[in-house]
Amino acid sequence: MARWLDKLTKPKKDKADTFLRNFITGGLFKISDLRGDTSLQDIRTKIQTMRALAADSQISVALSYYATDATTFNASNQIIWATSNDPNNNEVADIINTLFKKWKVNSYARDHILELATIGNLYLPTSAMYREDNGEDKERVALDSNTIKDDSFDIIPSTKIPPENIIHLWRQGKPVGYVYQPDEEQSMTITYPEQCVIHFSLGGLLGEYTIECKESASGETNVYDIQFGNPLMDAAVRPTQTLSLLEDAVLLSSLIRTVKIVAVECNNAEEEEIENTLLELKSMIEQQLSLNTSNGDAQSFVNPQSPNNLIYVPKVNGTDPITITDLNMGEATDADNKLLNYYQDKKLSVLGVPKEAMNFSSAEGLGGAGAVMSQRSALYANSLQRIETAYIEGWTDALNKYFKAKNLSGYMDAFTLHMNPILTQLSTVNFEKRDAAIGQAQAIVDLLKGLGVTTSDDYQKAITEILSEVLPDTGSEVNNWKVDVTVEEGGGEGGF
Repeated sequence: MARWLDKLTKPKKDKADTFLRNFITGGLFKISDLRGDTSLQDIRTKIQTMRALAADSQISVALSYYATDATTFNASNQIIWATSNDPNNNEVADIINTLFKKWKVNSYARDHILELATIGNLYLPTSAMYREDNGEDKERVALDSNTIKDDSFDIIPSTKIPPENIIHLWRQGKPVGYVYQPDEEQSMTITYPEQCVIHFSLGGLLGEYTIECKESASGETNVYDIQFGNPLMDAAVRPTQTLSLLEDAVLLSSLIRTVKIVAVECNNAEEEEIENTLLELKSMIEQQLSLNTSNGDAQSFVNPQSPNNLIYVPKVNGTDPITITDLNMGEATDADNKLLNYYQDKKLSVLGVPKEAMNFSSAEGLGGAGAVMSQRSALYANSLQRIETAYIEGWTDALNKYFKAKNLSGYMDAFTLHMNPILTQLSTVNFEKRDAAIGQAQAIVDLLKGLGVTTSDDYQKAITEILSEVLPDTGSEVNNWKVDVTVEEGGGEGGF
C-alpha cells in the first residue's frame, strides 16, 4: 500500500531537467504556445508553465478568488449537495449527501477547485488504484473490476494525483482508461481502467493531444486521444511574462540611476580646499533636502532620490573626469510607466477578475468591494460558472462509478448535484422580476375577489399570463389546478 501511495503522490522527475533547461526557464515563464515533438511533452510543458504562473502574486490572488467564490456554503453548510430526480423518493439524495460528509468534501473542495483552476485538470484516485499488485502484469490493460462487484470500492478525495504523472485516454469518443507515469521512450499500455481515477476537467476537446499505446490483447498499436482541459489562466502567460521582463528592466534602470556622479568646477583651488568644499556642498544639499521633506526625516540611503547617493568629483582642466549626469533621479520615465500600465491592463484583462478587486484604484486591500464580484463582471461570472460546472460533472462521474462498483446501478444518473448559483446582474434582475410577478399575481387575485368574480377560469387565465414569463413551469401548470373560489356577499375577501 505504502509503495503505491508513494508512486501516486511523488511527481515524476523530468529527464530533461538539465542545467541548460533550468537556466533558460528558471526566472521566466515558458511561452504558452511552445510546442514540443509530442503531445506528452506539450502537456508537461503547459503544466510546468501554469505552476510557475501561479507563483505570480496577482495570478495567485485571482485563482484564490475563484476558488473561494466557487465554494460558498448553502443554508445547510454544504458546498455541493444532491437532490433526487424523483420528487417522491429522496433516498439517493440522502445517500449522496451522507457520502459527501463521509469523504469530507467540504474540507477539500477549495483545494480541489484551486488545482482545477490552476492546471485545468484534477485527478482523484479511487481505492481500486491503491490495490497491491496480485501478480498480474501491470503493463497489460487492467481488467474492468466492475465485472466483479467490489464492496471495498471508495473515492479518495484527500489525495490528488500529480497531473504530469497520468494521462486520460479516449478512443472513438469513449474513455478507455489511464496511463500512469507515461514515458514515450518505452512502449506504453493502458494500465488503469476508468474506475481507478476520477478526472475533473475544464473541457478538454478531443483531438488536440494524441498518443500511441499498445493493446495488451492483440499487441496492436493504436492512436488514442488525450483529454486535457485548458487551464483557466492560460491566456495570462504571455502578458505576465512580458510585464515581468519590463518590471525587471525598470528596476535595473532605477538601480543604475541610484548613484550619481556630479562634476564640480573648482578652478585652481588647492586639493585640501577642494575636498573640504565638496564635503560642505554635499552636507548643505542633504540638509536642504531633509528640511524640505514633509516630516523632516532624512531620506533613505537606498532611495534613488537620496542625496547620500551623490558623489562629487572636481573637474580637471575644465573637463569632467567622469561623465556628468543631471540630478533627475526619477525611477522611470513617463514612457516606461505608460508601457508598464499598458501590459498591466493587458494582464488584468485576461484574469477575469474586476480590476478593483485586485487592489487597483483603491486605498485598501478590499478593492472597494461592496457588490459581489460576479455581479460586477460578466467575464468573472462565466469563468466561475465554468469551474462549478466542471466540479459538478466530475463528482457526477465519481458517484456513478461508485454506484456501479457497489452494484447499485439503479441510482446512476438518478440525482442532480448543485452548488450555490452564481449571482450576476441578470440573475438579480430575474429575482426582482419574480418577486414583482408574484406580487402582481396576488394583487390580481384580490382584485377579482373584490369585483365578486367566482369563475375559476378567470383566475387561472390571469395568473397564467403573469407567471408564464418568470415562472414558466409553474405558469403552465396553473390550468391544472383545482381552484375553489368563494366570495362573500357584496364582494370583499373570500377563499381561494
